[in-house]
Formats: sequence, C-alpha cells, structure tokens
Amino acid sequence: MLLIPPAARVTPSPRYWSWLALVLVTLKLASIVADPTQRFFLGDSESYLHSALTGWIPPDRSFLYGIFIRLSALASGDLIGLLIAQSLCGVATALLCARIVCIDLGADRRGAALAACLLAIEPAQLFYERMVMAESLGTLCFIAMLSCGLAYLRRGAWPWMIAVAFAGIATVGLRMSLLPVVLGFALLPPLAAALERGARHSWRRTGLHLLIALVSTGLVHAAYQRLYGRLSEGPPAYLQSSGTFRLGLVAPLVKPEHLQQVGLAPQLLQTVGPPLADPRAREAQLWLDDGLIAVLRRSAGADTESFARQITTQALRDDPLGLLRLSLATTRDYFVASETSPRMADDLGTRPLSAGTLTALRERLHHDGSRAHEVRNPAAVYFERGGYWLIFCLFALAPLALLALLRLWSRRRAAAALLALTALGLVAGQLLFSHIVSFRYLHPFPPLLLICAAAALAPQVRRRNTRNALA
Repeated sequence: MLLIPPAARVTPSPRYWSWLALVLVTLKLASIVADPTQRFFLGDSESYLHSALTGWIPPDRSFLYGIFIRLSALASGDLIGLLIAQSLCGVATALLCARIVCIDLGADRRGAALAACLLAIEPAQLFYERMVMAESLGTLCFIAMLSCGLAYLRRGAWPWMIAVAFAGIATVGLRMSLLPVVLGFALLPPLAAALERGARHSWRRTGLHLLIALVSTGLVHAAYQRLYGRLSEGPPAYLQSSGTFRLGLVAPLVKPEHLQQVGLAPQLLQTVGPPLADPRAREAQLWLDDGLIAVLRRSAGADTESFARQITTQALRDDPLGLLRLSLATTRDYFVASETSPRMADDLGTRPLSAGTLTALRERLHHDGSRAHEVRNPAAVYFERGGYWLIFCLFALAPLALLALLRLWSRRRAAAALLALTALGLVAGQLLFSHIVSFRYLHPFPPLLLICAAAALAPQVRRRNTRNALA
C-alpha cells in the first residue's frame, strides 16, 4: 500500500495496477497456502460436479459453472485447479472494484487499493473461492456488468451496451437469482448518461442507445434461452425448473381456487405436508416429498412447470401485495438467531456427499471429500463468524449508496446514479425474491458495499478535462 503514490492523478498509471495486482495475487496465494481446503454444498455442488464430469445439463442449476469446473479442475486433473481459478476470479473482481472506485467515481487511488485489498480478504469471498459453487465467478460477471455500464458513461460508445448485455447474461447463467437486477440494469446506463450536467447527450442519442441496449439484451437473453433449451432437450428457458421455483416463492399465497382455475383438483392442497401458509416453509414446499411441488408433480407429471407458472400468475393476480408481505417476513428472519444459525450451518456445507460423488472425486480429481462436511477449516470459521458482517452489508448497502450519490451528485452524477440504482436494485431483488435467509445469496453485496463506502468516504481527486482524460 505504501508503494502506491498519493499524488492526484485522474487515470492511475500501469505501475499502479501492476503493484495492486501483485499485492492481490500475493494475498490470494498466502490464503491458499494457509488454507487449501475445499468444501461442498450438498445438492448444488453435486449437480455442478456431475455436469462437469458427464456433460449433463442441470434443470435447476447453472450449466456454465460445470464448464468452468471442466476447464479448471478437470483440465489440471485436480480440484486445486478450481480453487486457483476461483481465487483468480477474486483478484479480477477486486481489480474491477478498484477501477470503478478511482476511475469511474474519482476517489483517491489509495482508497481504491484499500477497497480492493479488503475485498480480497473478505469472509464470503475467501470462503466461496473454496466452495464448489458458482458464487465467485458469478459475482465477477456481475461486477464486470457494472464496470461495462460505467465504461459506457465514460466513453459514450454504444458497443459498451452490447458488452453489458453479454456480461449480464453470463451473470444470469451463473446466478439465476440476479435475473431481476440484470434485466433492470440493462437500460440504466443510457438513462444515467442523460443526467450528467453538461453532457452532450441529445434525447435522440439517448433514445438510440436505449434501443440498442434493449435489442442487444433481448437478443442475447433469447439466444441463451434457446441454447439452454436445446442442450437440455426442452423448451427455451433460463432453467427448466423456473416455474416450480416461482411457485415455491409464492407458495403461502396459493389457494384451492387457484388450482381450480388452471384445471387441477383443489383437493390437492389438502395432501401438502408442510404448512402452506407459513413463509418459513417455502423451502420445504420445494424439496420435501410431501411439499407443494412434489404433490403437484405427482398430479401434473410432464406439465408440472406449465401448471406451476399458471398457478403463480393466479396467486399474484389475486394478491399483488402478497409478495411484499412474504419479503417482510424473510427480512425479519435475518434478526432471528433461531433462523440465521441453522441457515449458516447449512451454507457451510455440513451435509455429507453421496457415495457416487465421493467416488467420482477420488477417481477423476484425486480428491477425498469424505470428511469435507466435518472439517472446520479457517476460511469456514472466518465465514461463519462473518455472518453478521454479511447481514450488515445487506442492510447498509442502500444507505451507503444514497450517501455516495449525494456526495458525488455535483461531480459524477451519472456514475453515482448508476451505482446507487444498481445497489438499490440488488437490495430490493434480494429482499423480494429470496424465500429464505441465505448467506450465500449475499455474496455480491460486499463488493458493492466497499465501492459505495469508498465513493462516500474516500478523498476525491479533482477532475481535469474529464471527458478527454478518461477516454
């Protein structure tokens, strides 16, 4: 950190980025040497590994992450290859955050470097670099999308909107829960550009760039859905199980008349085991043998996804504010220890892997995962103790984003507005569309929180010939 000069300069030199990259890589290498333990989240990790080893396309998980495992772990012949690849993702994420802070938001370079180094050793970042989960790569794609949007604001060139679309679909392909944020973000950069004081953006140009953003996003997302449908031998979709996931989210709103309206027997709800009206039972409705989804699947068979989407539509149409009430119930649970403690234990990966997965790990990746669920390695302990930090990130992100917007309004209005709207969208998406307390869902929050904190608190560098200097 002391090697980074404090002189005011709009664009940091290549030497700055070289030193910062070296520091970040050193931190990651030290963490790998100190704790090379790799962990698994039952269900998700097994699906990802099976996809990587066999080419199977999961109906409810990312197939892109299976390819990532194939290119890292399988290519090296050892699961340590995945740890190294995900650690490099962490380095790239931290560098992008530093770039956003000092170039797009105009903060001092030392503040940007500090934010990057803090992110490199952040509990969730270190933990999920050791997890066979899509979080590390997915968050990198999410921050890349934000960075492309901010690059559009700096340069005003429409090809950056196409880059936003591709980074966005990569984010969705890895982290389906971020779909609402990605779709909302697609149109924000041209709108934010129109806010910049003195910016030479005519309404005609803004409209043209909005059209480019809309068309490129629509085409890229449609192409991805067609590709996924072709690979999974089903209809075009983000996930073949998206309908049942939506139904699980709104399960407490489902009434017998909703089944009757779509042509199903309303008596089916009487055979559902978990309490249907209980918001905390929504995960049980998704996965238990007597849950709502299993009951529907036994009755509807191959048409389950179609019926699930129809029932969801009917439930939300009859109770449009119901989703808000459910989100408030989940939000309150973040402050209930009896809810957060078991969720943290579950996210730590405390359930054993199946015999088939253990055999595949030994034979194909030379890894013994038989005791992975029992091990409390340093990164896992660090993540467990950092649970309150992640909850803080969830609820502090919006105020910090608004504070950054207020501070930068007169200097970097467009960039600050884009950052604030992205942060607010991430918070709203998490609270509205998450059916459980989950710490793994909060993985994208620390990077945005550190960016907003640096924008709101770090010293600002004066802009000189901004448009030319940053081009």
